[in-house]
Amino acid sequence: MTSRARFALFTSLLALGLSISIAIPAFAFEYPLSTTAIREAYMLGSRKDFKTADFFTKNTHTFPKPDKGAHIATIGVETPYGQVVEMGQADLNSDTQGAEQELVGKEFPFFVRVGVNLTDTYPGPPPWNPRAFAWPMPDFKRDFEIRVSQDKQIFPESTQVYLFYSDAVANIFGISGALIELQFDTEKIDPGDDLTVSVHSPDDQTVETTFTLASLR
Repeated sequence: MTSRARFALFTSLLALGLSISIAIPAFAFEYPLSTTAIREAYMLGSRKDFKTADFFTKNTHTFPKPDKGAHIATIGVETPYGQVVEMGQADLNSDTQGAEQELVGKEFPFFVRVGVNLTDTYPGPPPWNPRAFAWPMPDFKRDFEIRVSQDKQIFPESTQVYLFYSDAVANIFGISGALIELQFDTEKIDPGDDLTVSVHSPDDQTVETTFTLASLR
């Protein structure tokens, strides 16, 4: 083979390799987590600085308060990578090597979290009833219909509600809102597809947002 032929073959293979690398996207969201990903995530959490805060900000979308009804304030996701970042952030004495050994091969869920704030009109005063001794606590799990989908709906394995308490609120509950947490099997989440979360409130309002998983860790 002449030098000119070898050069032509080399350039052809290089062009083919580039086209393949462009055609196949490099997903940022990965699962299971590699040892490299675990190390990077844990070290990011251990920093406890603006880069750590920026990471969590990208995973949460915020929404303005409506004129009436419940305030669906935030919708966020937490990936397995994000959970390791949280571990690094929480550890007082960082041990990256120990974290790698402990977490490699560990199964992680995928979380979707919806933050709801109480307002003057949610839950609102109950119908007048002289026999009622107290207002019922709002049922956040029942009141808010949360749909998570990638082409088709993905159903959670479990749902938990965490209440926010505040001395500054005037309602009889002593709570300012709640966090509704849906836990999913990460194996059922497609890293190459956008994830859409739709929240329908009891006053017939819908808040919807989309997360591009390819841009998240």
